[in-house]
This record gives sequence, structure tokens and C-alpha cells, in this order.
Amino acid sequence: MPPRLISVMIVALFVVVNTSLFYAEILPRIRSGQPPSFYVDLADEAGNLRPVVNWKVVVRGEEFLKLRTGITLVDGQEDEFWLWAEYTQPTNTAVKPARDFLNLKLMRNEFRIHRDGDMLGLQAKVQIESIRGVDFPLTLEISGDVSNGFLSPEVKVDSSLGERTFKLEAMEVPVSGAVFQPFLPVHRILGLYPGRTWKQPFFDPLSMAFSAGPTQGGLDQGMGSVIATVRNQPVDVMWGGKKIPCLVIDYNGSDLESTVWVGLQNGMVIRQKNRLSESMEWDLIRLN
Repeated sequence: MPPRLISVMIVALFVVVNTSLFYAEILPRIRSGQPPSFYVDLADEAGNLRPVVNWKVVVRGEEFLKLRTGITLVDGQEDEFWLWAEYTQPTNTAVKPARDFLNLKLMRNEFRIHRDGDMLGLQAKVQIESIRGVDFPLTLEISGDVSNGFLSPEVKVDSSLGERTFKLEAMEVPVSGAVFQPFLPVHRILGLYPGRTWKQPFFDPLSMAFSAGPTQGGLDQGMGSVIATVRNQPVDVMWGGKKIPCLVIDYNGSDLESTVWVGLQNGMVIRQKNRLSESMEWDLIRLN
């Protein structure tokens, strides 16, 4: 019989492994219709090195924007994190057809989450130079906190039409605290299986910026709900020079169509495609 300390370590490891399995595989099935929670790696939770993930954004077959995503600790907190995504213009290309549709200077999106995966708040900033070929410098900022199960966002728009501030209608946040943001690809999604479906709210600051642009002047887009469905059959996706079996999630709502490819073995998100219009799709491809 092994020493008592070794026995305790074996039992502790057994508990940790089975607890992780329960939360990743069993609990999502118990919570019927609930979206997957945000996921933070154990290394992130322990405050270790958190690498930045690089993506490329492809529009009409050409690189349109650069994208970096990451996870950072909230200042002064031990169990709260920022999930962030930052879009910038590539320095070595000029995709004129795409830029005629949208000249985006900067977009940064952030979710503040607890280490258990619940969302605590969000903030975003969008800076646009022109929309659909019309010069219209515009900066949109949105922020909000989750309280008593509701997210109450506030939006500030600064453009040639002046500065305006809007209080948006409160959005109910699901039990898991997960809100879908099509331009903030998460690093991993766990607990998926073929045929799983759920409903969750979404918010899209880029659509808000469009609706506040030169032809609209309001904020009538960018919030609502989506139905997410995991396709019944995995597909192989070429990534890193080899085929990766992936589960595919389709998100559909009144103002949104998005598809996400998730590694079958490790839950890693390797690609996400967002449809902005009939002639414009953003293909977000993970590089590392």
C-alpha cells in the first residue's frame, strides 16, 4: 500500500479530473438550452503567462484586418479577467473593395468575466473613417455591468453629427453568464456535442456603429438573441498544415449569421465567419 501522502494525492487528482469532466461534459447536458460558459485556462486563473493569439481577418480572399485576442487579469482582482479582442489595419496591404465598404481604424472589444465563466460586464470601442464609401469619422464606445442577471449597456457616439449618449434596454444574461459577441472570438468552447442547441443574447458594437452612421443616425441594430446549433457531423479543417476534426456551431438571429469551427479534441476555436451583408463576410482565421 502506498504511503498516506501518495494516497491523498491520488484521491485529490481523481477528484480534480472528475470534477473537470463533470463541468465540461455532464453539466452542459443538465443545463438544457443554456449556452456554454466562458472558459479560462488554469494557467490564466493562476496568473501565469497568458499568450496573445493572432488571427487574420480575410474579406473577399484578401487580408482585411489584423486581430489579436488575449486574457488579462482585472487590476486589483484575483478571480476576474478581461477577454479582449483588438482589430487594427494591416500595414502591408490595402484591400480597396473592402475598404470602400468599411474603413475601420480600430475596434477593441472586452468581456469582464469571473473565473467560473460568468460575465460581469463589457466594454467596446469602434473607430471608423468611412462607411460604404462615405467619409464619416465616428467613434462609438459602449460599456455596461451585469447586475441581478441583467446587462445595462450605455453607448456614446461621437461623430460629425455631434456627441450623443444612449441608454440601451437592459439585456437578460443567461445562468452561465455567456453573451455572444461575433467580433470577440473566444479561445476555447467546451461542453459541445453534435445536436446541442441553445439560445443566448448577443451584442455587436460594429452593427451599432453602422446604424449610427451617415444614413441612419440611430442605434437600431446590434442587440438581440441568437439560436446556436452544433451540426450533427464533425468536419475536417486544414489548420497548421494538418487536418483538424471540428464541431461546427451555427449562430442565427434577426441581424446575425455566424459560423464557428471548434476543435473536437480540445475545444479550441480555430475559425469564425461572420456575415455582415450579402456581399461582405469576415473570415477570422486563427494563426497560433
